[in-house]
Amino acid sequence: MISPAGRKAELFNDQAFSELRAYAKVPDDFINSGWSLESLKAGGGKGGTLMASVGESYIVKELSKGDHECLLRIASSYSKHVREGATLLCPIFIHFRDQESNRCFFAMKNTIGSGPFKACCDLKGCADDKFLVRDGKTIEAVHKRIWNVGMWCGQSRWSEARKIYHAGKVEARSIQIAMKKEDRDLFLVTLRRDTEWLASQKLMDYSLLVAIKEAPAEAASGQKSPSSWGLGPFLQTDAGRNISIFASIIDFFQVWTMGKRVARVIKSLEFNKATIPPGPYAARFAEHFASHTYAMESKEATPSTPSTGLQSIAPPAGDMDLEDLPEERLTTPPMPTNYTSAFRPHRA
Repeated sequence: MISPAGRKAELFNDQAFSELRAYAKVPDDFINSGWSLESLKAGGGKGGTLMASVGESYIVKELSKGDHECLLRIASSYSKHVREGATLLCPIFIHFRDQESNRCFFAMKNTIGSGPFKACCDLKGCADDKFLVRDGKTIEAVHKRIWNVGMWCGQSRWSEARKIYHAGKVEARSIQIAMKKEDRDLFLVTLRRDTEWLASQKLMDYSLLVAIKEAPAEAASGQKSPSSWGLGPFLQTDAGRNISIFASIIDFFQVWTMGKRVARVIKSLEFNKATIPPGPYAARFAEHFASHTYAMESKEATPSTPSTGLQSIAPPAGDMDLEDLPEERLTTPPMPTNYTSAFRPHRA
């Protein structure tokens, strides 16, 4: 019996999601315990989405009205897409409404597991790229809101936390991700397949979540499910250390709406932002990672065994964080890095 957090729930499109649970070998009662509505916490993104971890394997997130309606619309097509070919899309296993509170939620696999992370990035292929964790330390998000006039008067008015956050954003735009050639080839083919599907559903503003851990894939992921859905992590050896790299497309419930069109006009003075139509967004996303990944020599990277589970997620980005004017991007130098050779500065 499905009873999220031990409560009564209305399930949406559960024929599709039950097939996905069976496909991924996830039991129907996977979120019946281990969390509660009281354990929900803001994820830390611009939208402050409430979320709760269920062990190390799953995450439950609350849905806004728009995200709920989007998931209702795409569920059947999503289920078909992820079962018919390789995918980087984060695995979603249930969509429900809590009957007592009338709040809507969905639950997904945690595609990166628990820390510690050497590095973790939320990458959109534009000026909104950012580090979430760098050198094992979580980076506090300090946004430059349109109404915060002081932050628009030059970096001298910025807090130290804002400077660190902005420097991480600048650095994140230029990194490249190291992969073995066959891993990179599969990654890019899969990414192109996923972005074509996302564009067909009129979705944009999604991210590639990339996490780096200093441990073999099995130990790093905290995964226990025998599922083989999605691309498995791959391994590198860096100075005698085993480095596991995980990648997943997240936050893909943003539909191109009139509100997005208005936001695009407001952001017209800024360059390379996330608010563009689905087709151009998909093309830019695929092209960015084609040019920001590189093939290592075979001895530099060793592919891991297939992933034994499905895991994710960083909080979704909001719409109205106007920041990073061109002159600011030029005056903030990238931070030095020492987290892993999995990332390196972009090669022109």
